[in-house]
Amino acid sequence: MTRSLITRRAAVGGLALLALSGCSFSFGNEKDEPPKEDGEDEGQEGQEGPDQEGADDESDGGSDEESDTEDESDGAGAAAGSAGTEVQIGETFSDADLGDEFTLISAKRDNPTSIDAGYVEDGGEVVYLQFEFTPSGEWGGALSTNEFYLVVDGVEDRAKSGLNSEIADAGLTPLELPSRSDGASGPLWMAFTALTRQETYKAAYIRPATEVIGEDQTLPEFRYDFEIPAS
Repeated sequence: MTRSLITRRAAVGGLALLALSGCSFSFGNEKDEPPKEDGEDEGQEGQEGPDQEGADDESDGGSDEESDTEDESDGAGAAAGSAGTEVQIGETFSDADLGDEFTLISAKRDNPTSIDAGYVEDGGEVVYLQFEFTPSGEWGGALSTNEFYLVVDGVEDRAKSGLNSEIADAGLTPLELPSRSDGASGPLWMAFTALTRQETYKAAYIRPATEVIGEDQTLPEFRYDFEIPAS
């Protein structure tokens, strides 16, 4: 696993240089390729297959046919334009080495999506996670979606910043860089795409082993496991 880098804010006059950036992770079976992290690729995938078929259906006209299509989508996952179901989590934890505090507030299940509509129609689900983040103020740099994972069938898939546009369209505030150096609190949201919908999900915050710039020390990996309840 690639280590990340972080700088003490006090060491550079309060200016953040590098932190938790450029991390590279590899979990589970790489043959089960998770949805791509890159937003542009996700957009292209969302326009192929299921999305294109949906566009053709709408152009055919006929209110009865459109109603039937929406009803069928409800059975497969989140229908276009429907709202996700919110479930409460209510857990707080702290990164012992960085002093950052996280409060996991809730999750929204079965969120509508056009970007990952194909995965939903194949039996997957888009899940939103709501949390508050209070950094210690000692460290510079950014908190990113790279540190949050959803566990499905033993495979840990990262949250997807490429779905931030859909989070914003829903009237929510997505996690965006930088947040640690800004002292961001929230509530903030991030999105996961599960390739196989589960009744409940195991999830985790994982900060990899982190080298402190300008100091001869490496902070050990920190992990916190939690559960996203059934809707």
